[in-house]
Amino acid sequence: MRKLLGILLGLLFTHQAIAQIPYFAGTVGDGLLYGYSSVKFRPGINHQETYSTFQYGIGNEFATGIDLYTGPDCAYWGGLLRYGHKFSQWLNIGGEMMSSFDLNNSFQFAYLTSGLYMNGALSSDGRLFWCTNSWWVANKDADDTWSNYEYLGYAFKLKNGHSLTPMVGAIHSWKFDQDVDVATGFYYTVKNWTMYFWGNDFLKSHPRLVLGLEFIL
Repeated sequence: MRKLLGILLGLLFTHQAIAQIPYFAGTVGDGLLYGYSSVKFRPGINHQETYSTFQYGIGNEFATGIDLYTGPDCAYWGGLLRYGHKFSQWLNIGGEMMSSFDLNNSFQFAYLTSGLYMNGALSSDGRLFWCTNSWWVANKDADDTWSNYEYLGYAFKLKNGHSLTPMVGAIHSWKFDQDVDVATGFYYTVKNWTMYFWGNDFLKSHPRLVLGLEFIL
């Protein structure tokens, strides 16, 4: 039962790979604080999740931080290290490693997450862009999981420096041993604050929705 629970949690969490906002290669910047918090739910059933992270920039390419995930009957705390490098406006590559610990089981190690982030422009003005995230989660008490998602997005510039960015993409395992899932959403940016509305499983009876808030200070 514990192994089955671990597998289910790994598939749900997979370090935010399911219905979560896309991760971009760049880090927050030297001496800046990045924060993000979200609530995830499925209308019609009692299934809520939360995710929060705070990261501090060390130089222009590194960041370190912590995060907290809670779900039905589970809670995990993690410490992470991120790296990102901009080769050009067409290609940016970053990565992340995070160790997560079970808060309901004497803070024992639960899983190690590795992420590869790539993004870049598809138009010279940068408004049309692509983004991919690849995840490998090594679980202590369950099989490892591998997943990927790819997104296309377009940034609409609004008044007073605001912007609205819709995105659409696909989520799938590296093995393509399950149905490919469509994920879509948008984010609205006001200066250093960004609000997210995301979702997936739209063809199922209880789609998964995400509301998130991000800031840089």
